[in-house]
Amino acid sequence: MTVGSYTAERGYTPNTKEGLRSFWQRQNSYTLVEILLVVGIIGILSAMIFVAVSGGIEKAKITQATQNAEQLKAATELYFVNMGFYPPDTNRGADPGFTERQPYFPDGHQGTEISSDAHCPEDWEDIVDDEWEGPYLPKWPTETPWGGKYDYNYWGSETVRDSCTVLPGIYMGIQGDYDGNHTIPEDVEQKMMDLGYDKDGCPSPNGEAQLLLIKF
Repeated sequence: MTVGSYTAERGYTPNTKEGLRSFWQRQNSYTLVEILLVVGIIGILSAMIFVAVSGGIEKAKITQATQNAEQLKAATELYFVNMGFYPPDTNRGADPGFTERQPYFPDGHQGTEISSDAHCPEDWEDIVDDEWEGPYLPKWPTETPWGGKYDYNYWGSETVRDSCTVLPGIYMGIQGDYDGNHTIPEDVEQKMMDLGYDKDGCPSPNGEAQLLLIKF
């Protein structure tokens, strides 16, 4: 029984359904090398897309952090105009007095709110109760773009943190959460230093950055 024919121009031509199916299976099959090549190309393209997307996400996070720093700087200046002194230095996650008269933890964290009030008048709490004209911020940012906490820092003199020298001034610290997690990735911190945002002088082993708000 004839199942096909052969011509020099067209090669083997199947004449039955089974022969036709077999013919196209042979024509449409790929070798293992071809399949691995396609998989490899897809992997390379996926990696390139991942790097591009990740870089864009981190860039957006840096932008958000610097915008928060600008808002906090403006609030600090308004507070000083009303009070005649800057807010007390508070612990990580605490609002020093921009949305409420007295420092507190907007996220409900239970802990000591004041780190230092040495630069404030002795009766600073009474002055704030009388002169406060806030809120100076619509809302205290309770979480950094990386999931950590902000820290309002007042340093009246040069300070060394994690072997990094911090010059006198008011800073917005971008730190991890209360358990030390969700810190800034090392490469992102280096990027913030290269851009001139991180002013603590060197990469921190704790994954934090100090953005200068007011220089003394």
